[in-house]
Amino acid sequence: MKNSKKTSKKSKKNSKASFISRIKISKKNMLIIIAVICGLLVITGSIIGIRTYKKRITDRTVRIAFYGLSEELCNMIREKIPQEEDIILNFDVISEGAFDTSIVKQKYDMLFTWKGEITDTLADSAEEIPGRIFEAIPRSLRDKDKKCIPILLDHCELAFYTKVLKEANVEVPASFTSYLNYLKTAKNKVFSPFFCNGAEDRILIDLVGAIVLAEGGLKAYQKLIEEFRKAENLESLLDVKLNSKDLTLRSVLDMLKGWPKEGFTHPSWYNGRGNDLLYFAEDGQLGSFFTLLSEHRKIPYNVIKNYESYLFPPDVNADNFGLLAPAVSAMLLSDNSNCKRYIAELFTEDTQTEFSDKSCLAPVHYRAQAYDRQADDVRFWAASCAGGAQPDLYLAVYQRKPEELKKICEEIRGYVR
Repeated sequence: MKNSKKTSKKSKKNSKASFISRIKISKKNMLIIIAVICGLLVITGSIIGIRTYKKRITDRTVRIAFYGLSEELCNMIREKIPQEEDIILNFDVISEGAFDTSIVKQKYDMLFTWKGEITDTLADSAEEIPGRIFEAIPRSLRDKDKKCIPILLDHCELAFYTKVLKEANVEVPASFTSYLNYLKTAKNKVFSPFFCNGAEDRILIDLVGAIVLAEGGLKAYQKLIEEFRKAENLESLLDVKLNSKDLTLRSVLDMLKGWPKEGFTHPSWYNGRGNDLLYFAEDGQLGSFFTLLSEHRKIPYNVIKNYESYLFPPDVNADNFGLLAPAVSAMLLSDNSNCKRYIAELFTEDTQTEFSDKSCLAPVHYRAQAYDRQADDVRFWAASCAGGAQPDLYLAVYQRKPEELKKICEEIRGYVR
């Protein structure tokens, strides 16, 4: 029994010694592991540091492109991008018709242009714009993919002769149906209740888009854009159903074709030009006319003061509507960190106020001061509908296709003549 107890104690003593021995080995291994980990951290840190340094060097050169914007708009934006000592800024204005998306993606870090066909084409490969920048603008103006952000808004508007509104004791029409009733009233008071520069391709195609949007809503308008983008001629478009209520391009053009016979517009409205519009408006012979806010700004004050600007009135609810408001927009084509700083500066309250004042267009910042009531209304209308600011049909389809636009507009004029 005593020998058995001695053996048991000896066994326990040996086990303890063995455990201590293993502990000592583990400590030695631990030192090796720590050394290895430290080495890996140093290597990883060095790699990250080298990459950060290389990116900083790469980001020093910022390549910025402008396309389709006026010289005034380009200069206005350029002035807000600071000339920093350690940054090389390269600005390019891409000439009309020379926009190649594959080249632009490789060559530039940031693009300023009108939202439309070009921005849609570049969206998949563009970088996300920091989400905090979108917080300064109304929700309906925020791109769900954060690839494109509006800076300023133009607008496809209807201008109403206030004298006719007053004499007829009516408000500015709030629906397309009431607008047609206004035309019936106005034909007894003016020579041409409706008019536009129909000889100008952009105005003509935008008028068609505005009527589709007013009658059929946002989904019908988006369907129209889709069909125009793949159409070879007008005939292939005419009978495509744009909504569940049998709205078609043919029904819209037939209506426009009938307007001169009903006394709603000049017999040759589709050949009208800016000087014609100005002559009739100055003479008080227009009940309303269709134009862009940017063109509105060119009309002498003594004429335009007699007209009330309004959106093209829809027969649909706000949840199925988008304002035809062409947007000067920005996109990030690379992950250049400096570009992200620069784009943020364009959306401060002060910068947006300055932009609106200089361009006479509508700001997109919530609190920025608009140039005037017309510009403020555009921002309000765009913020108030689900579709926000929608590109006009010209930008959505024909931004880089002037020959196709010319062809389709000649076919439209031939149809409504």
